[in-house]
Amino acid sequence: MREEIIQKALNHFLKNGSKIITMDDIANEFGLSKKTLYTLFKNKEALITEAVNLLWNDYLKDVQEILESEENPIKKIILIYKRAIEIVSSIEPIFIVSLKKYHNKIMCLYVANRNALIDDFILPLLEKAQKESQIDSNVNLLLFCEVNFKYFDERIWKNNFLHKYSKEEALEYFITRRLKGILSKDFLYLTEIK
Repeated sequence: MREEIIQKALNHFLKNGSKIITMDDIANEFGLSKKTLYTLFKNKEALITEAVNLLWNDYLKDVQEILESEENPIKKIILIYKRAIEIVSSIEPIFIVSLKKYHNKIMCLYVANRNALIDDFILPLLEKAQKESQIDSNVNLLLFCEVNFKYFDERIWKNNFLHKYSKEEALEYFITRRLKGILSKDFLYLTEIK
């Protein structure tokens, strides 16, 4: 029951933000008393935190599958961001706005997760590609990540990109073309994902 509540709450938060959905709404949806809901979750902040953790952990499972199924580091990066764009497309900007405005601690968790994606997965994959001479040796990979990947989700939301263009175009222009720009000439084919 607890996991079902977290999943359902996450779906509501992603579509409507965290402010508009109340603990009463959640309790009513599951036919629970408010008191019972508060025995499961200390407060709304705790429920939102668990929802954000669920979102992140589900994404990490997808990332792990990509890491295990694909060999080339450049293709892994493209597939990781392809999945990220699919997730970003399911999140209404109001969710991030409400986290920033009403739940700073949870927003910090969201940002920490986003940074961990770069630090723990993307940067090591870029370093591996550079060691394998797929990426030009003169490229500053930390700077490349900072400029291109750090706030890519917010750039997509800010410009309402996914309402104007497809997820495939988002992947092409936010990720693939940027990676092409740092690849060694002999490895340009690596950005072709079917």
